[in-house]
Amino acid sequence: MICFRRRPGISYQFLQALLLLLLVLTLSVQAATDRKEADDLRYMVIAGDVGEGERDQIRRVVLAMEHTLSDIDAVRTRVEALSWVAAAEVQFNWPDELTINVHPERAIAYWNETAFINKEGVAFKSTFHAGIDLPHLYGSEDQVDEVMRRYLEIRRALPDFLIEMVEVRARGAVAFELRAGWQVLLGSNDVSERLQRSVVVIERLKRMGVDPTNTRIDARYTDGVAINGSVPTTELLLTTHQNSIEGNKL
Repeated sequence: MICFRRRPGISYQFLQALLLLLLVLTLSVQAATDRKEADDLRYMVIAGDVGEGERDQIRRVVLAMEHTLSDIDAVRTRVEALSWVAAAEVQFNWPDELTINVHPERAIAYWNETAFINKEGVAFKSTFHAGIDLPHLYGSEDQVDEVMRRYLEIRRALPDFLIEMVEVRARGAVAFELRAGWQVLLGSNDVSERLQRSVVVIERLKRMGVDPTNTRIDARYTDGVAINGSVPTTELLLTTHQNSIEGNKL
């Protein structure tokens, strides 16, 4: 607080007017400084693993902020509001450079043909990830976690195969397709056990040279599977597999 000792000849009203004038001048100088920082911006550096399309979108979003460019927190918030951006760091380098380091989302699968899923199981939308060779995951919007859990379980069970599609249907019924062509129906009960049974059948069919194209394995049975097309019987497949295990023990 600034205190003035009243002297003869200087009125109290004059002192009040002087203080008000000083306050107005201070605010004006600060506002002019802020505007100058934004107006003097000559360079924008956008770093990170992003392409020219992503850079162009960020550039347009940031420049639309006009005189708030000096607020680096506001710039970061605006950039991170883009669905395909996981995080961003923003720095103003005196006197005229704004640096934005962008961390884009990493898609591991398509989600319902309209979005993508990252490794944390979070769905996001992006026009910059289209065309990437990724698995296709399907399910209702409230089943993202369940679909991801089943996808990871199938991937662990079949590490030598590429997954084309995993779907969690109504009432939890699971189905998947491998890139090689195998199609598998697991149903909604005892899914993990049925998956292991399907793995046995797939590996045996592969060793026997069965064409996987459009070959469907229906594991929605208590003790076996059904296979479409002209392939060996389930009993033969499972018996041969068991004999192979016993032989390996010798």
